[in-house]
Amino acid sequence: MKIGVDLLFLLPGIVGGTETYAVSLLEALGRVDRENEYAIFVNKESSDLALPFQQNFERVMCPVRARSRVARYLWEQAVLPFRARKHRLDLLHSLGYVQPLRLPCASIVTIHDLNFHNLGSWMPKRRRAVLRYFVTRSAKRADHIITVSEFSKRQIVEILGIPESKVTVTYNAVKQRVSVPRPFEDVSKHYGVREPYILALSSFSPHKNMASLVKAFAMLRQRGFQELQLVLAGHPPTDRRSLELLLHQQRIQDAVTFTGYVPDDVLPALYAHAEVFVFPSLYEGFGIPILEAFLHGAPVACSDAGAIPEVACDAACYFDPTSIEEMADAMSNILRDASLRRSLVDRGKERVAQFTWEETARKTVQVYRQIVGGR
Repeated sequence: MKIGVDLLFLLPGIVGGTETYAVSLLEALGRVDRENEYAIFVNKESSDLALPFQQNFERVMCPVRARSRVARYLWEQAVLPFRARKHRLDLLHSLGYVQPLRLPCASIVTIHDLNFHNLGSWMPKRRRAVLRYFVTRSAKRADHIITVSEFSKRQIVEILGIPESKVTVTYNAVKQRVSVPRPFEDVSKHYGVREPYILALSSFSPHKNMASLVKAFAMLRQRGFQELQLVLAGHPPTDRRSLELLLHQQRIQDAVTFTGYVPDDVLPALYAHAEVFVFPSLYEGFGIPILEAFLHGAPVACSDAGAIPEVACDAACYFDPTSIEEMADAMSNILRDASLRRSLVDRGKERVAQFTWEETARKTVQVYRQIVGGR
């Protein structure tokens, strides 16, 4: 088979879990599939993206930028189908929610979640309308849909009206990290992180629920955990100014550290030395950071929203992300109970071992064969 992979959506370092999915899936396909040929369509921002070195992988440069969403959609819809014909594709797999609506070959689209439906007022109205239009039509036009959790599958079936038989779940896994992890001593000195601390990952997205976490952390300190630091690693939240005002109001500004974006070799040390990793998101189609925390031995307290319980299973303490008190209780229980901490770490190690990118790649190739063979 000649398979095209549409990466025109990709903005390295910006799109989060969808980038992890795309890059890790391609790396795993390079390890498990030497039979099929792959043409990887990349935009200008991802022109230097590392791809498998195998001879059956070809990089196809496209003169479009993902930052210009209108231009990218136009190029994807109007030009990519001609590129698919030129490369004599048997199938095009679009990894970022949207595919060309007219194609000369079979098609699969990965729809990670229905963020335009679930994020409501957190997403700009115009963007939400555009996503709703293209994701819905992509889902109906595609020969098959891949998604990353049973939760997302149920929403795709129920909300978009897609037959259940047309959707396959292939789970995410832990991101492949090729660099050597930095020692904690270096990380601590460089980012101003001191033990003991609670770790969370910050993001541009409001649904990551950082303000509620800050309030729960303030409540935790009022319960006697005065020595604790809160470390927010990653992109600064969109509402950072209001968040900093909240820190001053709660009188905890000296106990919270914003590291900014951190490279892959820093995260393992941050996870491994955290007293608790907290994942307070109001909505997730999967939740890769939970698996990363499991891998590196951090006990996890997390929201019970979306697909999160499906991923964490019995290896985390859960809370209602809209309840500040429940969030503080979950963290407090882990901090006070050494036996619970050990149990969560052990169960986390067992849980993360059940997710591998190789298995995701093998199931993806099975879908390719099913769809092309069926045509």
